[in-house]
Amino acid sequence: MIRSRHVGPDAGAGMVEITGTVSKPLMALLINPEFSCLPPDLARLFAAAGEESFFNHPAWYAVFARHALDPGAEVRLYADAAAGAALLLQVPQSSGTRRQVSLTNYYSCAHAPLVRSGVDGAAGLSEIVGTIFAERPRWNCVSLAGLDPTTAEFAALATALRRAGRMVRPFFDFGVWYQATSGLSFARYHDGLPAQLRNTWQRKRKKLTGGGRLHLAFSCDGAGLEQNIADYETIYRASWKVAEPDPDFMPALMRACAAVGALRLAVYHLDGEPAAAQLWIVWRGRATIFKLAHDERFSEYSLGTLLTMELMERILEIDRPFEIDFGRGDDPYKKLWLPQRRERWGLLAANPRTARGLALSLREAAAGLFRRASSARPRRG
Repeated sequence: MIRSRHVGPDAGAGMVEITGTVSKPLMALLINPEFSCLPPDLARLFAAAGEESFFNHPAWYAVFARHALDPGAEVRLYADAAAGAALLLQVPQSSGTRRQVSLTNYYSCAHAPLVRSGVDGAAGLSEIVGTIFAERPRWNCVSLAGLDPTTAEFAALATALRRAGRMVRPFFDFGVWYQATSGLSFARYHDGLPAQLRNTWQRKRKKLTGGGRLHLAFSCDGAGLEQNIADYETIYRASWKVAEPDPDFMPALMRACAAVGALRLAVYHLDGEPAAAQLWIVWRGRATIFKLAHDERFSEYSLGTLLTMELMERILEIDRPFEIDFGRGDDPYKKLWLPQRRERWGLLAANPRTARGLALSLREAAAGLFRRASSARPRRG
């Protein structure tokens, strides 16, 4: 038997202890948690996970939960009894469908279950999965995204979901272009670029920098940050990009990055006007090119190329990361800058014990049969 009781001080940020027939808590569920003041055991788990990836850091999730979710979404943080493993999910507002999805969206460059070093992650994740599917009313499906398919945690989640009797389908989520950069100087990096890209950079750079028309404003902490944020927003509004769903997300993320030392925000001014901007996140040896934009009035100057190259030089020579990546997505230009590629995958787990989950399971099974039949069909020519 599983029951729950609220022990948190706030209805919107409550903690539910899931307990069994014994009085000892088997696991914890935090609903709409405040990531800046987690319970001590979970705070330690997040701190350790945050050392591995900025996208596991409490600062990232605090900004994400406040500014990147659809209205009405509920955040649910599940942890095993020993706080050795945790899983972050969200329940969309249309919760009548009884589904949970990863605490991710189009901003997320990576995502992972949190597992403390030295513990049996598979056991902890199995405990969490078992409890999720023992909740009442039952969940129709759980969809996990942004995962590294080469990790033990990915395999452990898939196994736990199948053992819980769910129909599990792995799916491709997005590609990531990157380059291993340990010991790589900017000169060597530059020499390895395609000739067309090098020539464009040299030609445009000579044209603009010689006349003193181009000025760089750079923030890696609070100095000058608010002005650079304002200039970034001016540039973004004048770019080809669609408006952010929550206009406060990017400024909040930049401030959070500055607070922990991960910020690398650069703004180009051309003839005194904000013209191009890029946000890089540099954290524990990994640099992620997170956002870039330029004012389309200045497209002829290739400011994006100039700014990317200038930041490449600064990051490689000063920060010296072991890797630089281009965030999420397979945009064709990315492989010109960073030639290696990896993939992030997800897991869709449908519950055949509910009507909607069964319907989803049958659709997934039929789709799987169709894919196998198509791949086995002889090709002409």
